[in-house]
Amino acid sequence: METSFTNHQINLKVMQRIKDLKGFYTHAIATLIILPFLIFINLELVPQFHWFWYAILAWFIGLTIHFVNVFIISKNSFKRDWQLRKTAKLIGDNINLESEKYIQEQYFLKAKKQTKEIKGFYIHLFVNMFSLAIIIWVNLKFVSNFHFFWFVLLGMFIAMFFHWLGVFGFDFLGLGKKWEQRKIKELIKNYKA
Repeated sequence: METSFTNHQINLKVMQRIKDLKGFYTHAIATLIILPFLIFINLELVPQFHWFWYAILAWFIGLTIHFVNVFIISKNSFKRDWQLRKTAKLIGDNINLESEKYIQEQYFLKAKKQTKEIKGFYIHLFVNMFSLAIIIWVNLKFVSNFHFFWFVLLGMFIAMFFHWLGVFGFDFLGLGKKWEQRKIKELIKNYKA
């Protein structure tokens, strides 16, 4: 693939970067809301064992991985793309927006984005399964008379459901990318009329 970049490609990269940042900030806000709730549940129901420390540790490991992905790995990728765009601009390399090569590149970028979203969902699922196994073991080992892991399981299920909805669910419910494309065409026709 050549190092030619158009305004549309730049916009796609910028929108992805914004989405990554919003995802991290949403994760951080959820941390500030959910962890105090878990601490409260622990201290109210089983004050003799502070299992919330395991939840805090697991949550911050996930938040740290998310931080590294957004602010170190993705940011460096964004900088590298910027350098390629500037190099292409200095060389004077242009691309015809109607060319078959450009259209194929657009399909490639969309497929790459969707693949990354699906991969993120499966990583989230794997981390949840691994974390839940540890939490169940800690619960049964140290506080076998109270099964707090059900609260964790419920929270993980809700988080996975919303992640699934974002990656697969809207298509499943008929409100996915195809619906968006049809709706955009419909609205453009309405505006032109």
